[in-house]
Amino acid sequence: MKVEKVWIIIVCLMVLSAFQCGGKTTVPEYLIGVWLTTEPTYADRPFEIKTDEVIFGTGEEKFDTYPITKIKIEKDPVEEKTVYIICYKNITGKEYKFSFYYDPTNQGSIRFKNQKQMLWTRKPLSPASN
Repeated sequence: MKVEKVWIIIVCLMVLSAFQCGGKTTVPEYLIGVWLTTEPTYADRPFEIKTDEVIFGTGEEKFDTYPITKIKIEKDPVEEKTVYIICYKNITGKEYKFSFYYDPTNQGSIRFKNQKQMLWTRKPLSPASN
């Protein structure tokens, strides 16, 4: 009887995790890097996408780092573009979603889903990092 309860709990946990931010955890290579904007309000607030974490600049050279739990890539029926949704968790385990559109032209650019007017471009790699 105890074995059956354990299996029921395991199955329930699996089902619950499936309803979280579903998708894959592999971040596409073309999204990896430091992203900057010339918008004055956010010029000192870059963000960085890594293979396993997302880092947000909070100003004054301070940053908040979060582990990526999933990434979803889906078609936005309204915008008729691909939307990327990076799911990450804070230190208490609360899940957040970071949604944006990626345009591969001109070395790539990102526009946040909720701030489409603001353009983010990838910081060029320095020769020493190649």
